[in-house]
Amino acid sequence: MRIEPEAAFREALVVAVVALAWMASFKGNAWLFSELEHSGRAHWIFLPAALRLLAILMFGARGALGLVLGSLVTALGTSGGDTLHEIVLAVSSGLLPWAAISAGRALFNLPDNLSGIRAQHIIAMCAMSAGANALGLNAYLWLAGRLANDPKQILTVFVGDLLGAAIVLFVVSTALALLMPSRPAR
Repeated sequence: MRIEPEAAFREALVVAVVALAWMASFKGNAWLFSELEHSGRAHWIFLPAALRLLAILMFGARGALGLVLGSLVTALGTSGGDTLHEIVLAVSSGLLPWAAISAGRALFNLPDNLSGIRAQHIIAMCAMSAGANALGLNAYLWLAGRLANDPKQILTVFVGDLLGAAIVLFVVSTALALLMPSRPAR
């Protein structure tokens, strides 16, 4: 099997752009909503959750890998030198939503080109991704002895992911509606 350099470059570029977008949206969210942070891992509004959905829907495993790399960069140095912990957090940030969204795509029988995707599919996959992230992240933190007996954190991650995705998707859909010419009714 021969890998074409141009194709490999495009694949690497997708991963890098998703990683950079994650880092920028993560830092932007921290700046915008610092007052709504429940803990370092739980925010009542988490805008990057929309990027998880969009990157995975558009780019599949490459999007998930970009999320893992971007999450790793944002997690490095945040846990007192426990690099393995930071790696597990980063991997879970990309793989758990990827698994949930992949399950949603299979459940709704959505093809690779996403033809036939509807608002209810996006809402369901946002909820599935938020649930997988909230439960998976907090299960890991509990198993690692790093969950400070705070069940509210699970709710915070779930609500934050849903609200963040909803806000971003609302802004994007509103902008598209304003920028795109409307089609005549048939």
